[in-house]
Amino acid sequence: MTQPRNNSGESGSPAVRAALDALAAYAKRFASIQARGDDAVARVRASTGWPEHVAMERAIVAEQHREQEMEFAALLPHTVLLIDRARTALEFQPSARHVAGWNLLVDDLEAAADHARHLSEQSIADRSTSRQCHVTWADRARFLRDLAVQEGPPPPGPELPAAEEARWTAHAHDVRRRHMMYLYESRYDAAGRQITVVEVPDLDQPTEDCVLVVAGDVDSATMRVLGRYDTLDQAQADLPAAIQPGVLHPRGKFPRSAGKVPPLADLIEQIAGATQSQEIAEVLDYVVSDGAGPRHLSQLSDLLAECADFALATETVTGRDLSVRLRGLMVQTDVLDRQLRHALIAFQDTIAVLPPHRTPQPRHLIPPPAARTTPPPPPAQAAPPRVPRRL
Repeated sequence: MTQPRNNSGESGSPAVRAALDALAAYAKRFASIQARGDDAVARVRASTGWPEHVAMERAIVAEQHREQEMEFAALLPHTVLLIDRARTALEFQPSARHVAGWNLLVDDLEAAADHARHLSEQSIADRSTSRQCHVTWADRARFLRDLAVQEGPPPPGPELPAAEEARWTAHAHDVRRRHMMYLYESRYDAAGRQITVVEVPDLDQPTEDCVLVVAGDVDSATMRVLGRYDTLDQAQADLPAAIQPGVLHPRGKFPRSAGKVPPLADLIEQIAGATQSQEIAEVLDYVVSDGAGPRHLSQLSDLLAECADFALATETVTGRDLSVRLRGLMVQTDVLDRQLRHALIAFQDTIAVLPPHRTPQPRHLIPPPAARTTPPPPPAQAAPPRVPRRL
């Protein structure tokens, strides 16, 4: 993601620079410790039996958490300044759907830091709760940094005179309908607008191409042209700063499978953590067959063929029936493979990103007392017994 252009906070006071450096170092070291511990657990599981590896895994994870706790202790003195910088930046943000969610995330980071500080000051060894605070700050370090480096309101993006905007917007809609528009990149700006850089035939010189910066979905009637440029470099230099895209699962990432993660489950997790359509295309490329090597669907087809051969080899009536059914499933697998290829091409042809208003849900904010203590109203009458629904 292109970093915000109004990042003069990085060259501000020594305290601000130290806080930003501490935040970046914490996120990097947290991830390094996590990866090292996960690798150690995987090696233990591969080399030892069940009774032995449980205790060894617990020791590895405990050491992993202790190291991350020490790293967070170095960041903790800087959290107040980082939160204050983020809140100041949010005051300058234009009104947009994502701002309320961002304010909640900043409040949630402050609650996590305050809770971790309370545990450390009171010498309370609540490892699980402390761990949640550390994870929150590691997960949202980039979000906080992008806010903390900002100074003043975000600079406005390009804007054409009304007559020129209408003229180029009509042209952009026309070339999009004729599939003559090439998409370079897409982002969201601070106002929550989807901004896309595209290449189209020049309106005034049809034999030449030009670059447009457009706002809105390129396939919707609301798309409008913000700027026209001769080159891609000129357009990118005039783009408004990008903000972080949203998340697919506001409640958290797709959970990892216990134990060894199968390849397909790993791909599902990659989709859950993706923010751009090109990332989905990369995942689908591992699923559909392409002749270059085994893929998930080709492996499934091979598995069905082996099962069909086994069923037929039993030389029984049931075996012959099973073999025919499995061969039929192989045909359906081929159809699915072709359909997924179309989906892969569609993802490759678009450059969409998740809208920023899909913010993660807070993890540490305490709900108001009324929300916790008010009992639900009693039912007016006894509900009739439920009849199980047949599936």
